[in-house]
Amino acid sequence: MDVLREYDIEFIKLKEGEHQFEYHLTEAFFKAFNSSLSTQDIRVDLLFSKSVSTFTLDFEIEGNVDVDCDRCLTRISLPIHDEHKVLVKQTEYALESSDDLVYISSHDYKLNVAQHIFDFVNVSIPIKNTCSDVGLVCDPSVTGKITSMIDVDVEEYDMPERDTDELEEE
Repeated sequence: MDVLREYDIEFIKLKEGEHQFEYHLTEAFFKAFNSSLSTQDIRVDLLFSKSVSTFTLDFEIEGNVDVDCDRCLTRISLPIHDEHKVLVKQTEYALESSDDLVYISSHDYKLNVAQHIFDFVNVSIPIKNTCSDVGLVCDPSVTGKITSMIDVDVEEYDMPERDTDELEEE
């Protein structure tokens, strides 16, 4: 059985208006995309708004992903939360889709949202991931080896610098 089949939305059967869908992403979901991403549980809430020839998909993604710390390679569970919107339009003519605007044929009767969810989860993961992001301290034996191999003066209990953007948000 195709794991991604549960992400099919047969919009032809839906009445006009809003419809709520909830998905729980597991390891099988990410393996279907040949991804090494690991998760404990990610919940995706989808608000599907249907009108005559357009659909609005509002995704809310929340959960934890398991990633390696960029400094000491310790496995950490990083919380993610993100919201995305996709507009789907039915057309008679083939048009090129973009990230937030998808064109489908007027003969289509279902829409699979798995690729959108996969992409949105990956976009939600920060580029830089460290133990300090989740309130932990990097493994001193690993960071000690790194600092001994390069010529850097580092204090033993020196906390990493935070981005100025993070400080402004708080």
